[in-house]
Amino acid sequence: MKKVLSAGNIITCLSCIFGLIGLIIYAVNVNSEGFFRGNRVAAVVTFGVIAMIAAVVVILLTILPVKGGAAKVVDLLVMVCKVLVPVMLMIAAMTLLANRVAGFGYIFGANEDVRAEVATAENIASAMVAMVAIGFDYVAGIAGIVAAFFLPKRED
Repeated sequence: MKKVLSAGNIITCLSCIFGLIGLIIYAVNVNSEGFFRGNRVAAVVTFGVIAMIAAVVVILLTILPVKGGAAKVVDLLVMVCKVLVPVMLMIAAMTLLANRVAGFGYIFGANEDVRAEVATAENIASAMVAMVAIGFDYVAGIAGIVAAFFLPKRED
C-alpha cells in the first residue's frame, strides 16, 4: 500500500490551499468598496482554476495503485501537472499584479494635491487586499515549485 501523505502531496495540498485563498481574496477585492471594485480580470480566475484542477489531479494520481506500463503514463501525467500548478499560479499572480500596478501607483504615489481625493480609506484597503491576494498566489506558486521536486514513487 502506498503512503498517501507523502511530502510532495502535502506541499501540493498547501499550494492548492494558498491558491484557493488567493482566489477568494481576489473575489473579495473585486466585490468590495474601493479603487478596484468591479475591476475583474478573467485570466486570474482561469489560471487559478486550472492550477487547482492540476493540483487535485496530482494528488489523486499519486494515490492510485497503478502498475506496469500504465504507471509510466500516470507518472508522466503527474510530472506535467506538477509543473503546470506553479506555472499557472505564477501567471495568475503576474497577471493580477500587472492589472493592479497602475492603481497602486495612483493610490500610493499621488502628489499632495490629489492625495486627499485618491488615498481614501476604501482605496487604500482595496489596494492592500489586492496585494495580499497577489502574495498568496506567489506563495502558492513557490510551494508548487518546491512540490515539483518530490518525485512520485511506485511500489513494484
